[in-house]
Amino acid sequence: MWDIREHWVLTYWRDTFTVGMTSSQRSESINSFFDGYVNQNTSLVEFLGQYDKALVEGRKAELEEDFKSKNTIAKMNTTSPLERKAGEFYTKKMFTIFQDEMMGNFALWKDKLGKNGNVVEYNTGIRTDDKKKYIRVLFDSSNDVTATCQCVKFEREGILYRHILHVMDRKQVPTIPKRYLLKMWSIDARYRAGGTTSVTQGDTSGVNGLKRWCLMST
Repeated sequence: MWDIREHWVLTYWRDTFTVGMTSSQRSESINSFFDGYVNQNTSLVEFLGQYDKALVEGRKAELEEDFKSKNTIAKMNTTSPLERKAGEFYTKKMFTIFQDEMMGNFALWKDKLGKNGNVVEYNTGIRTDDKKKYIRVLFDSSNDVTATCQCVKFEREGILYRHILHVMDRKQVPTIPKRYLLKMWSIDARYRAGGTTSVTQGDTSGVNGLKRWCLMST
């Protein structure tokens, strides 16, 4: 069973939300966190001090990334309204991931398999691949556009994959539907409390939370 695990493991994990993390990522993250601060000769007393330093630097790096996401304009690779919406919504890091998928969709091809009311079924894949390797996409063009993909990448990682983006782009969907924009990946996720933003809206009389944070970062 273990020797042939690549044939059956994904069946049990394909629709589990794992944010794209792997089982080895935890140890890799810990190693990265302590890199340059501790080694095999570090004593326990030294470790406590170095841990604090690593924590401070980690928080500083996080603040810098947030500052960049808030105060830089995303550079577009296409004229697609889907990419423009993603650039307005996602953090800098997540937008980079989205752009990789957006650019990857141009290498795909789609075949229409059938239609049932507003739901159309497509086969999508790389043009030069055997069509047996193509992925099924169901596209519902009703009032609130929905799309599901056989690879279930959105269900696992929370970001639209190139198969769905290919169909949406060709069907000229004007924007990314709200259901596919997870708040945890948004620029202002850091300021949300109980589902609402903590940044004062429309207040020009003083310094609101966002302005204060930007000044502190500067």
